[in-house]
Amino acid sequence: MLWSLLCRSSTTIVHIIHIVFCRIFWLWGVIYNFLFLRKSPAEDKKPRFPFLKLHYVAIREVLNTLDPLDHINFSRASKSCRRLSTIKKPYTVELDFTEFPAIKFLNGPIEYIVRWTANREEEGTRKSRAYESYNILYKYSENSLDALKEFREYYLYIKSLMSVKIDTVVWDMSEFNRLGRTNVDCLRLNAPEFPALYVHGFRQRQEELHYILDNLKYTKSLEIWVDVIEPLQLRIADTLEELRIQNGMSITLDYIMSLEMRRLTFRNTYLTDEDLNVFFKSWIEIKSHLNLERFEINLWKSREDFMAIGLRDIPYRMGPMRPGPYPTYVPSQGSFEVTRNDGRTASICAYRLFSQFNVIVFARLSDLN
Repeated sequence: MLWSLLCRSSTTIVHIIHIVFCRIFWLWGVIYNFLFLRKSPAEDKKPRFPFLKLHYVAIREVLNTLDPLDHINFSRASKSCRRLSTIKKPYTVELDFTEFPAIKFLNGPIEYIVRWTANREEEGTRKSRAYESYNILYKYSENSLDALKEFREYYLYIKSLMSVKIDTVVWDMSEFNRLGRTNVDCLRLNAPEFPALYVHGFRQRQEELHYILDNLKYTKSLEIWVDVIEPLQLRIADTLEELRIQNGMSITLDYIMSLEMRRLTFRNTYLTDEDLNVFFKSWIEIKSHLNLERFEINLWKSREDFMAIGLRDIPYRMGPMRPGPYPTYVPSQGSFEVTRNDGRTASICAYRLFSQFNVIVFARLSDLN
């Protein structure tokens, strides 16, 4: 009897110990779920789609439907996502080195933009306007120096993720006086060449402008809208196809005659109708600018003065009015059709552009058809 009682007592104790340990493990499970695996009721009921367990081909097809901004965000979700996101699809981009920089993806009808901002409330927001065909993702940065650092890191990341081809670099010298050369060196290291460079700035030193021009390799187009302290003496290779100088106060006729680009634009110059007359005669006599396609320059006098002096001793016939490159160009009556000695015809057109009088020479009329 005593033995039977002891056996029952032992069984009871073991049972109690089992219950206690079960309660302890249950409680630990509750705490663990609460701290580490907590989900909202909606998430508990929501079925989870195992995207990363799909076949590789299916995953690639889904990723190909993402816009570049979503594609980059997906790649940062995990190491697996990063491996899956590496693509060879080429993206054409524009890099804007401004106070708060931007990267623009130019593929397709919609322009996708990542822009840094000083407004904390805009962090992570996206804005789009269908009628302007752009979609912007904002990234907050406390100041422009931090923004520039993040901008460079972001570019290097997307360059490692996808095939990136720089189409245009926009450089605002006014914002980077202290770090201009450092940024130039960094860009030169990571982008050996690109087609187009736009440089803007106010009251800059010529040596700083030339550091940009001499150390970056732009292959097709250069636009300079820089107000320099000293007279501007530019050293630009003739291998470019297009040159546009917006503040051309120091541009001379001799400098223009030395250029061989196909497309030339000069604004705010002090060139005269007499200078244009020399330029036109040189082209007609096949002495210079043999491959010229388009030439634009501003004049300070009237259309009548241009006809009397700029076209002096130049045979021409009146042609149709030609539309300007932008709606702000208002045509002034008809065009002046002149013929080069080898038979090639050019159309000289006069436009009113705000308070100025502009002349454009269309030397390849097929572009107007």
